[in-house]
Amino acid sequence: MAGAPGDRKQGTRGAGAEGAAAAVTTVTGGGPVEAKILAAKLKAAPAEMKLNLRRQLRGQAASAVHAARESILSMPSHHDGTLRGEVARTVSSSVGLSARGARLDIVSNGRKMPAGKDRLPGFLDSTRGWNHPVWGNRDAWVREHGKPGWFEVPLAKRAPELRAAAERAMEATKRKLS
Repeated sequence: MAGAPGDRKQGTRGAGAEGAAAAVTTVTGGGPVEAKILAAKLKAAPAEMKLNLRRQLRGQAASAVHAARESILSMPSHHDGTLRGEVARTVSSSVGLSARGARLDIVSNGRKMPAGKDRLPGFLDSTRGWNHPVWGNRDAWVREHGKPGWFEVPLAKRAPELRAAAERAMEATKRKLS
C-alpha cells in the first residue's frame, strides 16, 4: 500500500461534487518502493489475480465497515432512529490498484443520504454538532450533537489488524507473481 509505514489519514474530506461531505479513513503502509514494485508486477498479472487481491482486501475491510455501522447505530435516539440507519448505509469500502500501489478506503459518503441530509454523517462525527430550525421554524433553532468519533474510533482500533491483513494479502500476491 502506498505511503510511509504507519501512515493513517483520517478525517473529513471537503465537499464532494454535490456539496456532500465524506468522512474517510485510509490505511496505507509498506512503503512507496515496495508498493511500486508490487504495482508494476500487478500490471502484467492476469486479471484474475488482481481481482483476487481486491476481494481479499475488501473482505478484510468488511469487519471495519460493520464496526463503523454498529457504532452509529448504537447512538441514542430521541426519535425512531431513522437517521442512524441512513448514516449507517453510507459506510462502505473500496479498493484501488494503481501504478502507485494498492489502496483500501473506508468511507462514509454523504451523497448516499436523502436530499438535504448529505452533511449529517460529518456533523454526527463532529464534537461541534450543528444547528437547525425546530420543525422548520426559522425563529427557533436548536443545537444538536451526534456521537463524536462514531466513524474514526472503531476504524482506528482496527487499523493495525487491517494493515497486517493487507500486507499479508499483498505478500501472498507478490509470492504468486514471482
